[in-house]
Amino acid sequence: MTSLLAHRCRAVVSTLAEGVAVGAVLASRNAPPWSPARVRTCAGAVALVVADQLSGELPAALREFRRTGEVPPTPAHERRALVRAGVSGWAVGLLLWALDRPAQRALARRGVLRPHRWLGAAGGLAHAAAVAPVHWRLAADRAAAEVEREASVEAELQAMAAGR
Repeated sequence: MTSLLAHRCRAVVSTLAEGVAVGAVLASRNAPPWSPARVRTCAGAVALVVADQLSGELPAALREFRRTGEVPPTPAHERRALVRAGVSGWAVGLLLWALDRPAQRALARRGVLRPHRWLGAAGGLAHAAAVAPVHWRLAADRAAAEVEREASVEAELQAMAAGR
């Protein structure tokens, strides 16, 4: 059984990975659209998010598949939490899109050489702040679901032992 602390650490790692990926993509906008540097940065951001998601979900799905022969659907509370995280990230993205040009002009007027790097850092922090509460709640929900599953298995084993 995975502890609440392990789920919370996983939530922090996922939040940081998403924030770094969003910040890197925003900061790469300083380069021309299809330049090698921008393509590498965006590909690295995608790889980071995919690796983060696979490292969290794939081992549990494979364990369940080996045990039962099928992968159960994602629980409803997790789907709702992931939708909330997506909506939060989308809202932050819209806000960043709306503020991008004015902030870039304001930073350029102040003499900042690469304003997209600052906007990328701010965007990454904003995205991480938007999805952190969702990941944190999801970690608590996952830990509680594991405790419930463990308790039901224990109760079933006790019932089987009492029946003999």
